[in-house]
Amino acid sequence: MISKKYFVWVGLVFAVLAFLAFYIGVAVILGKEILPENVLAFAIFSSLSGIIASIFVYLQRKFGFIIYAIGFVAGFISMLYSFSIGMDGWGDLIGLIQMMFILAISLGVAIVVETIIFVVDKSKKKKQI
Repeated sequence: MISKKYFVWVGLVFAVLAFLAFYIGVAVILGKEILPENVLAFAIFSSLSGIIASIFVYLQRKFGFIIYAIGFVAGFISMLYSFSIGMDGWGDLIGLIQMMFILAISLGVAIVVETIIFVVDKSKKKKQI
């Protein structure tokens, strides 16, 4: 597991990667003009992604972090793929919805898994006493 002292760096890496994926997807693949509103939306969503990843690292939740990281990568790959194949003008909306859906599912699964691990560990400690 990544050391607790690197949680800020992990958050920054996730935030920068998310921002770059959004920028590349919208500006390069879709060929749309980037407006200040777009940059603000990219920055807010990227920051949230980075904060979530850094929370998992700070709390030393290994399985949660791994599940979230896999969902993060899968979500952005799915988004960029949807952007690249077009879908007659719907690719951008479908790509964003796919990415957010995959990311939300991975976050939910990560929280459920970490909750189960917490309860099992707590019950083991209780039985030992």
